[in-house]
Order: sequence, then C-alpha cells, then structure tokens
Amino acid sequence: MKKEREKPQELLKNVLSIVSIAVVALLLIVLFKVKGGLLGIVLGTIAVATLIYWLMEIKKIFREEKTYSKEEPEWFYDLIEEGEGLVFVAKVPGPAREVKVRLVDETLEIKGGGNFTRRVHMLKDVQLQNKSYSNGVLHVKLRQMEKPNKKSFRIKNSPNS
Repeated sequence: MKKEREKPQELLKNVLSIVSIAVVALLLIVLFKVKGGLLGIVLGTIAVATLIYWLMEIKKIFREEKTYSKEEPEWFYDLIEEGEGLVFVAKVPGPAREVKVRLVDETLEIKGGGNFTRRVHMLKDVQLQNKSYSNGVLHVKLRQMEKPNKKSFRIKNSPNS
C-alpha cells in the first residue's frame, strides 16, 4: 500500500522538475532577448536563483509528509487517595471551554478538545466535588460517600522466635 502512495508523489516530483526546467529556460531566453548584456545576465541569475529556491521548498514539503495513525495514543492518568477522597489527574487536550467531566454510575467520563473522550471506572459511592483545568492538565476532586472497610492484620510475635 505504501508503494501505491509513493508512485503519484514520484510522478508529481518528476513533472515539477520538468516544468521548472522549462520555465527557467523560457525565462532565460526572454530575458536575454529583452535585456541584452550585463543587465540581462543579472536578471537571469536572479530569476534562476529564485526558481531554484522555490523548487527546493516544494521538495521539502514532499519530504515532510506526516502520517497520522488512526490508533489512539496512550493516555496516562493518576488516581490519588487523599484523606476521605480521591484526586484524579490527567493530561487532556483543550481548550478549557471544551473540557467536560461527569460521573455516570461508576464511570468518570472526560471530554476534551478534538473529539477526545475517555472513560475511567471508579469506585462505588463516589461523588464529584470539583474540577480544575490548567495548561492541559485536568484535576478532579472526588469524595467517597462510604469508606470501604479496611481490615488490617497484625502479626503477633510468637514466643518461640
């Protein structure tokens, strides 16, 4: 598939080269006919230099072809336990007016600029407190309604140790 895409570009490069050579030749002929002598040579040199510059710029455009993957890039976030709540931190594309956060059932839904949408599964009984967005980083504070029971186990020293 890559070779099929390269063929039209190669053809276009060849056509541009041929057309630019023909234009340079035509310009030189016209300039020498109109302005003979030293002035004609100076104008012809300027015309050729300008044409060569623009031809190099066109070739740069073809070399800098960017390919965009349809795969979504990796997305990282942090979920930090803080006191009786949670703090969710993630990089989200803006602008700020397009960044939206909502909690649906046990899922935190984040929307950003450029059709950016992500869903993150949350704990039960979590409530959205507030959000802030600055310099591409989203901070969401969540409050846990019921703290899950954490059982701690204590290891007793045996007298035989």
